[in-house]
Amino acid sequence: MSQTDDRADAWWVSDIEIREDHRGKGYGRAAMQLAEAAAAEQGAATRGLNVFGYNSVARELYESLGYETVSTQMRKPVGATRG
Repeated sequence: MSQTDDRADAWWVSDIEIREDHRGKGYGRAAMQLAEAAAAEQGAATRGLNVFGYNSVARELYESLGYETVSTQMRKPVGATRG
């Protein structure tokens, strides 16, 4: 976890990955809960993270842990036709 906001009490998860053969066993949830407890002990008031839009499994996990979407980034390949 890192502290990357202007506010000292706004903490960010910079990277988390569970090996594919260990996914779906609750390790990601447990890791996020432990990180939240550690951040709270050190004075964090909020915790943020970035997640790729196509990663629906991770998004569902974060939403179930109480994370809310605060911004959306969109992209389009150059030269693509409008539709």
